[in-house]
Amino acid sequence: MLRDLLDALRCPRPHDESWLVAMVQRAEGAELLDADLACPVCGAEFVIHEGIARFDPPVAPAPAMAVEAVRLAALLGVTEGQQPVLLAGVYADAGAALAELVPVPQLWLNARRTAPRPATLVGALEVRGRVPLGVETLAGAALDGAHSDGPMLDSVVRAVRRGGRLVAPAAALLPAGVQTVAHDAHELVADVTTRASGLVELRRRAPDQVG
Repeated sequence: MLRDLLDALRCPRPHDESWLVAMVQRAEGAELLDADLACPVCGAEFVIHEGIARFDPPVAPAPAMAVEAVRLAALLGVTEGQQPVLLAGVYADAGAALAELVPVPQLWLNARRTAPRPATLVGALEVRGRVPLGVETLAGAALDGAHSDGPMLDSVVRAVRRGGRLVAPAAALLPAGVQTVAHDAHELVADVTTRASGLVELRRRAPDQVG
């Protein structure tokens, strides 16, 4: 996991959104290999081990399916930029092929350990519930059937920037603020149309303004 991705991580526990504090144990250049993560609000602790941020025992990917990188690139609608796209479960299997077409950063969620890793991979998460990412930290996301219900879907939608694309199973129940633009019998494509609230920016007031 790249150090820069730490700024996007949030505590997944049910309280006001909070950054995580990191104690780095092992790194190679810009890549974090082992670190301890802690929430300053609730005290929850997590780890980065061998470059993977582990928040929960991972959800098993949906049954294997053929994912065409060209089609996935078209559905996500992302051609460039610094924000990563999230590839969950079986979609990560197409990550290496997608990177050859679209050189945008990738963030994997509960990916198979055998999936080929592209140079554009900036991090990997293992999560069972809410995805621990801040508001508008993703350019888009592709979720398989194992990652498209309840709190996980809601948290991914919060993390996708306004105007970003979501690819999900056709049967997924989308939350408010998402509009379906296309679908077939297996997948839907939706635009995120609103911005969720996130961290409150604190501003220091001048001394004569206090009181």
